[in-house]
Amino acid sequence: MPEEASSEEARELAELKKYLEERISSLRREMEALSSLVKLVDEALAKSSFKQAYELLKPQPPAGPSAEENVMLIAGRDGKVLGRMYVGPDYVRVEPSPDLSFDVSVPPFKAFLVDKILEPMKAKDRDKAERGLLDPVRVMDYRVHADGNTLKQIVVKNVVDEGRVRELRNAIKWTFERMLERMKAKG
Repeated sequence: MPEEASSEEARELAELKKYLEERISSLRREMEALSSLVKLVDEALAKSSFKQAYELLKPQPPAGPSAEENVMLIAGRDGKVLGRMYVGPDYVRVEPSPDLSFDVSVPPFKAFLVDKILEPMKAKDRDKAERGLLDPVRVMDYRVHADGNTLKQIVVKNVVDEGRVRELRNAIKWTFERMLERMKAKG
């Protein structure tokens, strides 16, 4: 009997060790990402303090992929590239194609993508965090960046599973296709 208890205890300790090692690895990746972001902010602050005002107002080219990002094209049924999805270790960044000016006020951007996809994902994570099933700092969050009403970028943080990445990609593709149809119909 004591041997059974001992082997069960050893199994539990091995599982605990595995969990702790994975958590440490995850936190290291997060620290590296945060350190990179601090460095970028420092560089941006240093540069902006020496730029003329007209230089700050120039349109900036979209950021390219970083070394840790996987790039996926978002293409319509007709093959037209609607945008790019950059998948990082715990985030997704979406940029529409530069030749398309998606207006965030055009349906179904808010009614579908924001209200039916992004907000419920966030609410589901918040619920898990409240029940102790998810670390509160790991709750999914998102930001929509627009210049006026023109969509520039969508950043979704704390996206770690492939199923959620797939769901986001499909929802964004469908949304962009519908928005493009409405924009063409307007003329």
